[in-house]
Amino acid sequence: MLTAEAADDLVAARLSRQAILHRERGPLLVAVLDEGVLRRRVGDDRALMAAQLAHLLTCADLPSLQLHVVPADAPSYPGLDGPFVIADMPDGKRVAHVDGPARAQILDQPSDLVNLERRWERIRGEALPRGRTLDLLREAAASWT
Repeated sequence: MLTAEAADDLVAARLSRQAILHRERGPLLVAVLDEGVLRRRVGDDRALMAAQLAHLLTCADLPSLQLHVVPADAPSYPGLDGPFVIADMPDGKRVAHVDGPARAQILDQPSDLVNLERRWERIRGEALPRGRTLDLLREAAASWT
């Protein structure tokens, strides 16, 4: 279990990373969420869920962020296998971060990247376009108030 100080350190680090998106010329971030994360309660605090979704809506308006949601009625898709990030580095290299329950991995082999890029395109193919995503986010946020 985390100490209060360790939890505070993790929160501060996360907020620092999020601040990057608010820079005048922030990096492009394209994120896809499953609708289940908008609907599944975390803890017993409905107000916290409403605040989290309000924050997502605020972030979705940032010019450097594209947020998409895969609706609950979508069939099974590769995004259910776990999270990953594909990043283009300043030196032109492309790397991926794959998260798992036991450990995370950084991948830079072309064959791994091609597999993840294909997976990404299949996930994006199931996601709603931006306007419909924003409508769904607003509706989900209202459901927690």
